[in-house]
Amino acid sequence: MSLYQPPQPQNHQLVSAVLRQIHSTHYADESSPHWDAEREYSAEQVALAARALTRAVDAMPENEQPIGWRKDGES
Repeated sequence: MSLYQPPQPQNHQLVSAVLRQIHSTHYADESSPHWDAEREYSAEQVALAARALTRAVDAMPENEQPIGWRKDGES
């Protein structure tokens, strides 16, 4: 059994997007005229980065994917 290593570019993008969303949600300067747009944009970036990471992990050989990644019966 090998240790799972996530695809680095996609993992980095997801972590960056999540940190951006945390910042826009909890530390935003609400006096900025664009704070609400930043909050919405950062949420969209999290979804896109999560999709990219999911696709990258799906493309990995099965023995390199996280344990339990594929449900029984899936190829």
